[in-house]
Amino acid sequence: MKKARVFASLMAAVLLIASCTKTTADETSIASTSIETTVTEAATEETENIPEFSIDEVKALDGVISVEEIEFQALSPEYTDQDDYNLLIVFEQPLDWNDPTKGTFQQRVQVCYNEAGRNNKLTIGGYMLDDVNMTIGSYADVYAKKNEMNLVRIEYRFFGESVPEGTSSNDPTNWEYLTSYNAACDFHHVITELKKVLPGSWLMEGSSKGGVSTMVQSMYFPEDADIFIAVVAPVMTGPQADGLFENLYEKIGNECYGEEQAAEYRQLVLDFQVEAIKLRDQLQDRIYENCNPIGSYDPEYATPEIAYDYTVLTFGVTMWQYEQSFHLISTVLDSKDEDGYIDRFYDLLSDPRGMNVTDKTDSNILTAFWIQCLSEIGYFKADFSYLRQALEEDGSGAKLFVTEDMEDMFYYKTVLEPQMIEAFTFDTSLSEDLINWSNTTSSNVILLYGNADVWYPLRLPDVPDRDNFHTFVANASHACTIYNLEIADMKEVMKLIDEAMGN
Repeated sequence: MKKARVFASLMAAVLLIASCTKTTADETSIASTSIETTVTEAATEETENIPEFSIDEVKALDGVISVEEIEFQALSPEYTDQDDYNLLIVFEQPLDWNDPTKGTFQQRVQVCYNEAGRNNKLTIGGYMLDDVNMTIGSYADVYAKKNEMNLVRIEYRFFGESVPEGTSSNDPTNWEYLTSYNAACDFHHVITELKKVLPGSWLMEGSSKGGVSTMVQSMYFPEDADIFIAVVAPVMTGPQADGLFENLYEKIGNECYGEEQAAEYRQLVLDFQVEAIKLRDQLQDRIYENCNPIGSYDPEYATPEIAYDYTVLTFGVTMWQYEQSFHLISTVLDSKDEDGYIDRFYDLLSDPRGMNVTDKTDSNILTAFWIQCLSEIGYFKADFSYLRQALEEDGSGAKLFVTEDMEDMFYYKTVLEPQMIEAFTFDTSLSEDLINWSNTTSSNVILLYGNADVWYPLRLPDVPDRDNFHTFVANASHACTIYNLEIADMKEVMKLIDEAMGN
């Protein structure tokens, strides 16, 4: 049977043993007749011990097996300067940090080196490296560019080209090593080595799944960065978290837009979804053929009807998660009696802001994401009840093909083969450890959330601010950044970062 072609909405999105220890400068005894002379000589020696940044020095780092320069592509004519080096580095990493005899894999790391940069920023995406962003160096990161920082990006294990040999989307072999702990060990090794050539202060930031990874890194290796910034990072205690759809249809946007306006927006999204189901005959096959082929391996879920229902439900999630372009929905619905209505409706339903339509043919590009959701970071539970009820109230006779009994483990059944689902049991220890970490860590940590983010209810449980631990909430979606904050909050965050980085 032909595989369902549907792209799941992502969280738009997650540790060394004996050898994974913090690298410190060698202590040196300096004979001197005065404290001033001692300090001066020590500083001089420390400076002399820092290798000059060069490709040869990077190649000499432990675990590095290759280094290549990446050609720059200018974003626009006003960008006339560029990083002194834009490097793609490949590290050899243990498959299992608890038992290095299990084998190794190769992990890609990008370093954008700016000779004027005194400090460093590590951006964790939690997924594969973006080949487009790699060609534009640090320009893809506003904060790093603005502050003339060296920028480091690391591809998450089992994503992109950092996949162990012999790993398959339909065979559980190797997947047990895809854990947040092992990933944190990967990052720690890379950071430890890069600090030998990038010795300034370090800031680590990640958003969504990368935000979870940022918190995990602080939990296991607090010495890796001087400050950790986790943005819109969900923390879930099971493979199917409740609360997202209740928020989506009943509460989302109240704080950002006000209750009356938010209610109108929520209704507008629901009206669009109801209309989409009513237009099934005109749109279903078109959506089925053209959306990114993630695939379904359960025949019950591998039908055009189920794929279409999935698409319509997902539209509501992603519209609130990212663009929140409610005027586009209104414009399309208002053009119902005009020529081209079906085409306009299709374009919005399948827009990259909603469905991430792409011509990629690799149906297993996000298997690693779903395995990690299934085993330790979680996802939200599918809930078609609001849409099902709205269709009944509409009275048109249009209906869903997804039944209530299909909703349990729905997302996993649409993207993973049965043997993969059966191979994993959710481990609650990661979420439990993160909750404990949030209450006890002594690291400098900033958490940032958007109150109009569909994931907001699934955030880390609220904890009181401390001198080293701060939480900020912006009127923003899942695309939240520091720059979405109110001016006073943004200034406070920048001050906290500057203090931690020694600026």
